[in-house]
Amino acid sequence: MAISARRRTQAADQGPGVIRFLRETIDELRKVVWPTPQELYRYTLVVVVTVSVIAGFITLVDLGIGQLLKQFIYGKTG
Repeated sequence: MAISARRRTQAADQGPGVIRFLRETIDELRKVVWPTPQELYRYTLVVVVTVSVIAGFITLVDLGIGQLLKQFIYGKTG
């Protein structure tokens, strides 16, 4: 009997808990300071440029390591 009573209380708590969670989530989203379109454009540009620079750096390092491997490891066999 104690187990079924506990399950009923947990099920009863779960409903209002979900509703309370959604209300609190909406309240927190109202507090968010959303970026202006200009800020959003600027932030997006910063991210795109940063990712491009990092991708270029990784590409150069990869090509350099590939050339070193060709010269020192694969170059001796042929």
